[in-house]
Amino acid sequence: MANLANIDDWLDREFTCACGKKHLITLKKVLIERGAIKAIPEYLQQAALQSVLLVADEITFAAAGQAVLNQLKSAGIQAEVCLITKNEHGELAADERAIVQVMLKLSPATQAILAIGSGTIHDIARFTCYSANRVFISVPTAPSVDGFASVGAPLLLQGFKQTIPACAPDAVFADLDVLCLAPQDMVAAGFGDMLGKYTSLADWKLGHALLDESICELASDMTSVGLQLCIDHIDGIRNRTEAGIKSLMQGLILSGISMLMVGNSRPASGGEHHLSHYWEMRFIQEERKALLHGAKVGVASILMANLFTALSSIEEDQVRDLLAKALSPDETSDREAITAAYGAIAEQVITENYPQGANAAIEPLSFKQTILNQWPAILHIIGQVPSPSQFSQWLAQAGGPITPDQLGVEPDLVEESLNNAMFVRNRFTIMRLNRWLGLSSAN
Repeated sequence: MANLANIDDWLDREFTCACGKKHLITLKKVLIERGAIKAIPEYLQQAALQSVLLVADEITFAAAGQAVLNQLKSAGIQAEVCLITKNEHGELAADERAIVQVMLKLSPATQAILAIGSGTIHDIARFTCYSANRVFISVPTAPSVDGFASVGAPLLLQGFKQTIPACAPDAVFADLDVLCLAPQDMVAAGFGDMLGKYTSLADWKLGHALLDESICELASDMTSVGLQLCIDHIDGIRNRTEAGIKSLMQGLILSGISMLMVGNSRPASGGEHHLSHYWEMRFIQEERKALLHGAKVGVASILMANLFTALSSIEEDQVRDLLAKALSPDETSDREAITAAYGAIAEQVITENYPQGANAAIEPLSFKQTILNQWPAILHIIGQVPSPSQFSQWLAQAGGPITPDQLGVEPDLVEESLNNAMFVRNRFTIMRLNRWLGLSSAN
């Protein structure tokens, strides 16, 4: 029996799961240790990869890229470098501009792309590898996100943040000599990204209970195991000890493998990520400095925990009354809300929520009855989410921000996002449940 916490047990596997689906894990190698990047040349040679492109920025190239380049050249491997430049706002972004930079550096001889950096660099390289049919290799320089091993690429396309299906890496080389030197705020961001799994898993379970959405208990449990690894090593993560950073990196990789198993980000991304994406898009529109993804997710998780806690004391009789009074969401009201909130990118958001060829809309009376019937199960799910104060304590202990104000997210934007971020993804979350109950998530 494979050990959920042992990453090696899950590599390069194809199996039929108890959830009824066949899972394919294409990730072949994960190395989390000191000096891990020294193993890259041998891996490439064994895989017959003799021509590669290194994708980095100036900072990550200095942190690890130059060392990797030197080792590849010494091993006789042809290596070119693409340094992603910042956009007109002075930001590094996973957008069309960055993708074109990498595509222009690809040659017909290039067999693999090595992403040397954190989340943004990986998203750019991942999508390019998928589009150009190249092998993808991950070389993290900061334990800041859980996307290193995942299959999706969150990209900013025409101003709209959306996750595009792409490819997982064949291998991850996580060098603790590099990762332990990562900036403390990026380390805390990685912890914040992991902490968001409490609410993302709860949202997934709500979707399963109320909409019969497919769920995989194995992927859910693997995500939880990775999360607990991080909770158990908060002090080491805060102090960037070898054990702490290794545990954080293991948690991030396990979360990525869970996404790889189900083929999307559902185990790891719920309402907390929708808030984060909403804030990101607004900051871009207003030409404000970007925030670390995991820092946003950590703070947003507290806001989501508030919503779960608020529902925990509502009894079935109250639910019945709320459902009887609540106006049922429909496409017309959704289109109006999306148009008002999203402006220039409203049509893209509407398409996300009402794709062509989608199943028929939810029948309101039937769905309200389902909510009532499933209320005991909903309360059980809610009970698995820690209190907002516990979230705050953990984040503070890890050295991360705990309030929107610390991020520069104003109260008006918080309120707006709590009312409208549910539309960022066509997924059931606690915010959508509140809407069916006639409750404002912003109160």
